[in-house]
Amino acid sequence: MQIRFSDRPKGARSASIGGIVISKRGRDKSRPFVIIGIDGDFLYLADGALRKQVKPKKKKFIHVQITESISVEIAEKLAAGSLQDADLRKVLLRFEKNGEV
Repeated sequence: MQIRFSDRPKGARSASIGGIVISKRGRDKSRPFVIIGIDGDFLYLADGALRKQVKPKKKKFIHVQITESISVEIAEKLAAGSLQDADLRKVLLRFEKNGEV
């Protein structure tokens, strides 16, 4: 009998660049972040205020709650290299007010 393990933990399949997550652990507990990078079991998160895009927070998948919200605008700007911290703050403010991006 052969047991297969996926490359990413459970729930990781729904995580994508530009997605909004809520921190479940650490001093930043309950804060929303935007996913700006994915590397194996880790997400790289930024919010434009506490964590800037030049120094993102490295967090494991199990320490965040992945939401259904994905900002296509952020993903496109990140791919183009024109993403700014103000863009992250604006998207997260919209998410906090409306519950969606």
